[in-house]
Amino acid sequence: MNISNLSTQGSQASQPSPKSQLGKDDFLRLLTMQLQYQDPLNPMDNTQFVSQMAQFSSLEQLQNMNKSLGEKSSSESQLQSAFNNSLAASLVGKQVEVATAEAVYDGTHSTSLSYRLAPGANQAHLQILDAGNRLVRDFELSPRQTYGKVKWNGKSSDGTAVPSGAYRVVIAAQDAEGQPILGGEVLESLKVQAVRYTGQEPRIWADEREYSLSDLRGITEE
Repeated sequence: MNISNLSTQGSQASQPSPKSQLGKDDFLRLLTMQLQYQDPLNPMDNTQFVSQMAQFSSLEQLQNMNKSLGEKSSSESQLQSAFNNSLAASLVGKQVEVATAEAVYDGTHSTSLSYRLAPGANQAHLQILDAGNRLVRDFELSPRQTYGKVKWNGKSSDGTAVPSGAYRVVIAAQDAEGQPILGGEVLESLKVQAVRYTGQEPRIWADEREYSLSDLRGITEE
């Protein structure tokens, strides 16, 4: 049996796995060892020593900065979460606006439709479509008015009364060159009934439907 081979294998097995990255403590340890074992007859050049010390200082500053940014990010996240929870709680009983693609006509009363136009519109229309995607009513909107409201009496463009039910609503807008502009929305006003905390973000319940804060487009007095 070759004892020297066993000794070599045991020595290799006991060695720790190398680090993929060196920290500031490793850098300082290497610099100390370099000073300890330098040739007395040919010591380290002062410029080289200052350069290595500057590298060590930069490494330490970067690591401290990274740690500080991590702590700051965590604090900002907690602050944002607390703000969102407080904001959501204050909405109970209030009217909020959410985007919708549906207008419901009860067959008797007029339906009020709020809207928001995207910037850059030269002309815009609010269109009401039936289940077959056929145009029922077209309202021309003023492109200078970002937010507005129209009232639909349940009649088509030729004055014919339409049956009660749900209709699709869309905003069709174009710029000065006739190119379509996306981003306009029809808005629905709902009363917030409850706020529930089921995760990191509060969930808002209005008209028996669940929303997040990012779903809200505004808060109204009505």
